[in-house]
Amino acid sequence: MIKKVLFVCTGNTCRSPMAEAIFKRMLKERNLDDRYSCSSAGVYAFEGDCASPEAISVAMQNGLDLKNHYARVLNFDMVKDAYIIFTMTRDHKRKVLDVYPESQDKIFTLKEFDEYDACDRDIIDPFGKDEKAYLDCIREIETVLSKILDRL
Repeated sequence: MIKKVLFVCTGNTCRSPMAEAIFKRMLKERNLDDRYSCSSAGVYAFEGDCASPEAISVAMQNGLDLKNHYARVLNFDMVKDAYIIFTMTRDHKRKVLDVYPESQDKIFTLKEFDEYDACDRDIIDPFGKDEKAYLDCIREIETVLSKILDRL
């Protein structure tokens, strides 16, 4: 049975789709795509929104394609079906737990799961910032996901 990994951020137009694309590539590179699948959603997403232009550009520079990504609103079925849920921030985690307390045992911030310093648990939102902020963000996500995949 394939285990479903779910990435969650605010609008599902930057961080979580970048995490999803990176993780899919890592799964394929490590021949783990027959054991895990992944998707993404947002706690305040507008269903059908495209990925932000900066996210698309930075993804492309890193060999990823977000041109066909469309935002999804987090829902009960996604939470129920997930093997593990990774949020970008502690606030996202709290919001998910407020609505879906049954997910307590399978929800973590990316950095929490990777056991980062307790003061530095959030992936900073690049939305509205320049492309460098997006590049820093995608690099940070990639670093954390590499360590996470080693632990799964």
